[in-house]
Amino acid sequence: MRAIVVVFSATLLMSTAAAAQSRVYLAAGAAVDGGSRGMIPSGAVPSASGLVGIRLTDAWSVEVEIERGFRTTGTNQEAVFVSFPPSNPTREEIERFGIRGRFERTQKAGPGLAASVMWRSREPGRVNVGVFGGVAARAYDSRVVRTTVFVPPQLTLQANSSNLLPFDETRRMTGGGPTGGLIVFVRVSPSLTVAPEFRYTHGIITDDPYRVFRTGVRVMWRF
Repeated sequence: MRAIVVVFSATLLMSTAAAAQSRVYLAAGAAVDGGSRGMIPSGAVPSASGLVGIRLTDAWSVEVEIERGFRTTGTNQEAVFVSFPPSNPTREEIERFGIRGRFERTQKAGPGLAASVMWRSREPGRVNVGVFGGVAARAYDSRVVRTTVFVPPQLTLQANSSNLLPFDETRRMTGGGPTGGLIVFVRVSPSLTVAPEFRYTHGIITDDPYRVFRTGVRVMWRF
């Protein structure tokens, strides 16, 4: 009797594991995103990703994606960063008594994470469509290098004043928020699917808007 129970239990566990495994699918992807990332320089950023999904039903599934951006974008500009005008100054006086600096700002894209729920159609044939929504975030290394280029001659500052010394700071920032998109599934074989997708993420990075559009393609296995 005990042997029967053991065999039955082992068979049940193996069947459950096999059923769970049959609902799991994997994907690798490549994408390019762009848009507004607050005060940080924008620009197209390529990325690569890996994804694990679990089918809850024929139409619904949940997914977790890990991705990595691979580009550093940047801008250079000059501006007044501090001014010592008389009281109640005009705009012209602020400029005239202002210390000007050259600002080199760069943004290096880092790792990202997304979790979403997806619905897909189940029409016969090779092509189906899906929609998905969830949350997404990506880390960025934001660097600001400031070099003082002009000091008004009427100002007297100590040589070690922080307004005269070079400034170089790198901060890790995370941008993200709610995300959603559209995806098209093209079945290549019973176990292989190619899926172009479009995604939009709307959130914040520090205290600034984060609005990123992403276009990419997945290669999916066992979907």
